[in-house]
Amino acid sequence: MVTEGKEAEVEELKDKFERAEGVVLSNYRGISANDMVELRESFTKEGIEYRVVKNTLASIAAEEAGLEGLPELLDGPIAVAVGFDDPVLPFKITKDTAEKYDDFSTKGGVIEGDMVAPDEIEAISKLSSKEELLANLAAGLKSPVRKLAVVLKAKVKDLTVALDQVRKAKEE
Repeated sequence: MVTEGKEAEVEELKDKFERAEGVVLSNYRGISANDMVELRESFTKEGIEYRVVKNTLASIAAEEAGLEGLPELLDGPIAVAVGFDDPVLPFKITKDTAEKYDDFSTKGGVIEGDMVAPDEIEAISKLSSKEELLANLAAGLKSPVRKLAVVLKAKVKDLTVALDQVRKAKEE
């Protein structure tokens, strides 16, 4: 029989999975309790929720949230890093953590609804943040418009000079 506490945890995980931009599963076996506290703090400082989950409950929540493929990764002791604002950030922090702790490993994840294999996590972690990518796009779009404005301003100035010369010629 399912307890209310487990149902509540499934609902909470489901809600987080549905709202998440990026989710990374990791194996924390071999990490000491003190290191785990430090690890959680480093994730939280960056705005990423990091918590140990029960595989069965996380599997049910993932299926209900429509994250196909995620339940297959839930094997052994699992912790979940969930990012709500930047889809790349949980991958960056998880990769950095894996480099810091030998016993820590990534199992895969989800970025904006798409499954990510463990070998793809490093490539994703090297991406710029969503804000940086949008800023680069805006700068790229702004540049041609600015050049057009400069050219048009120069043409208007040339036209003004030409009209002024015509006016002076008529006055003479």
